[in-house]
Amino acid sequence: MNVYPFYFFFKRLKKYSKNHIFKAGMLLVIVIIYSVFSEYYLENNIASSGIHNLFTSLWWTMQTITTVGYGDTPVYGEYGRINGMAIMLIGIGSLGYFTAAVTTILIDSRLAARLGDKMAVEKKHIIICNYNDTAKKVLDEISAAGYDIVILNQDDIPQKNDYTFIKGNFLNENDLIKAGIKKASIILIFSKNEDRDSMAIDAETILSAMIARRLNNALRIIAEILNPSSRMHAEPYIDDIIIKGDVSSMLIYSSINIPGMPELFNEMLKSGRMVEDDINDVQRNMTFKEFLEIMQKNGKTVIGFRKNDVIMLANASDNKVDMDSYIYINN
Repeated sequence: MNVYPFYFFFKRLKKYSKNHIFKAGMLLVIVIIYSVFSEYYLENNIASSGIHNLFTSLWWTMQTITTVGYGDTPVYGEYGRINGMAIMLIGIGSLGYFTAAVTTILIDSRLAARLGDKMAVEKKHIIICNYNDTAKKVLDEISAAGYDIVILNQDDIPQKNDYTFIKGNFLNENDLIKAGIKKASIILIFSKNEDRDSMAIDAETILSAMIARRLNNALRIIAEILNPSSRMHAEPYIDDIIIKGDVSSMLIYSSINIPGMPELFNEMLKSGRMVEDDINDVQRNMTFKEFLEIMQKNGKTVIGFRKNDVIMLANASDNKVDMDSYIYINN
């Protein structure tokens, strides 16, 4: 079902409601105050009347305005009944108008959240720009780690409760502000999935980093670039640069917790000291802790494992090494 027509209808209605919700609220309060004091004044001296104090008058007022009408507080005076009829008309109308205005805003808010047209309220959060395959892998990792996440993307993405989605362009300053760029701690800029020249895509990534830096100078910027030649242009604006490849998702996640990790990996790649070997059946029956200790004795510092093209960082746990290969650095 297409919700866009309903969304734009409620958006226009919300604009109207915002201009009048305060007035409707004030009118409702005035009606309640008038009703309480006027009915008390008109009915207090009538012995058979049910209103002989202000609280009872308030009770009768709320019953009347909300149309509950228990009937336990009778009004017998002629003027009290005439006044009551006026209160019924004005009170029910003002309450209905106030309720409609509030309901419109709530419905519009829900639709805005669904369509990504809202303002992020998170603080010290991580902004993810451009949702691609690498971003999905990183999102799974940082969601499990408990980070507050805001995703800024031009296209709709699967909605989950563990992040806020903002529909917009990472090159648009207003969309970055909507994503809470001024209160964010980290921004991850992923490369667009487009069939264009890699240098042109990298240029957009660098431009987005420049805009983000201007909006929040204390922000840590981690960006994925496609062409190694773009590195020299990106370095002045980006804290951690990741060349897109098999290990890019691992490097990006590592960079969140260990600033500078991508640079270390890049240096190792350039020097040829980082190697990947298959894990044999004997090693697969070891625990991670045992495997790491043996590799260390053999002069190899294991930094990660690969299984089905998914790379995970090395950890000294007691779980079995159920992996296809390991990535290490020669000491």
